Amino acid sequence: MRQHPNGLATLTVTGNGLDMADAFRTIDHKRPGESFIARMLGKADGAPAERTRVTTMAVLRLEDYGKLVRRERDDVMVRTTSGTVITGAQLVERACANEGLITVISRALGPVDLYRFERFASSKQRTMLAAEHPTCAWPGCTIPAERSQFHHLTPRKHGGETNVANLVTLCSYHNGVNEDDPNAPPRRGRLTRKGGTIVWQPPHTSL
Repeated sequence: MRQHPNGLATLTVTGNGLDMADAFRTIDHKRPGESFIARMLGKADGAPAERTRVTTMAVLRLEDYGKLVRRERDDVMVRTTSGTVITGAQLVERACANEGLITVISRALGPVDLYRFERFASSKQRTMLAAEHPTCAWPGCTIPAERSQFHHLTPRKHGGETNVANLVTLCSYHNGVNEDDPNAPPRRGRLTRKGGTIVWQPPHTSL
């Protein structure tokens, strides 16, 4: 395929002579490019079109965060600048806050691993959380889950992951007043999970 400066492209295809002749007959010669693309993408017979998908790709330079220690099962182990050894997935979670694909690249070794990273709850997780709390989980609140947000019990900046065990349904107001940082001065208390159950932890107390 040859790309042209004006945004057009020319595609040359070689194949069985009879097949090529049949394909050629399906093209509208008054608009060859448009009709060919419509046929190849399945539009001509009502089938869904399959176009190129664009996915965000972020690259982490491994040496900016630590040193590759070893590969362990399906992940890599990284020694961070603080001396802690963490997995590549944990490194990605702490370093990124956008949805997409993240490649960890070593300047010396090249790409070492690829991760799919999602900050926000998936539709499956949202359904599970709504089943657990059909309304905002803050005591006494009746805002329905469909109008609520999905809150990280342990904030992402403190290492919290986007999994059901670390998520809870909260309306926008209570999501704002919930004390995310357990080390911050107590004001309104916070929600936490104890024994698999979401409970409200009042200010000045610990569970």
